[in-house]
Amino acid sequence: MEKSFTVQSAVTDDIDRIFELTNMMADKGLMLPRSKYKIITILQNFMVARDNVSGKVIGCGAFSLLWSNLGEIMALAVDSDWQKKGVGTALVGKLIEKGRFLNVPEIIVLTYQADFFKKMGFLLTEKENFPRKVWRECLECPKLERCDETAMHMLLR
Repeated sequence: MEKSFTVQSAVTDDIDRIFELTNMMADKGLMLPRSKYKIITILQNFMVARDNVSGKVIGCGAFSLLWSNLGEIMALAVDSDWQKKGVGTALVGKLIEKGRFLNVPEIIVLTYQADFFKKMGFLLTEKENFPRKVWRECLECPKLERCDETAMHMLLR
């Protein structure tokens, strides 16, 4: 039987699970870690995928507005039992919808999962094309001088 899930906006009860999911992925070297404080401050940007049977959060991702012409998909994480079952694709789809709703012309992602985002329609680009991202968050990153994430983007209009 196919497992079913629903994607919806995150609520405060989801904070601990988002923290757990993102940092489990970070521990595997698949994303950068996020503090609980950081998750709380951008909670309204998060979408979660919830198992329809148990109600447990099985995935998360956030859409962050970097400027009036640029958004970013960040903190995409999926529980290992739910990977390769469409959860990440559904989350990214909803986050792209959010960008379209806000009328953002371009979305970026910095990722270690370039093949996944390529399948979603993102194209390779250079980090240097997005100085607002660099000044907003990258300055806090321990990998600032030796960033190994792949920059990708999608034009929405």
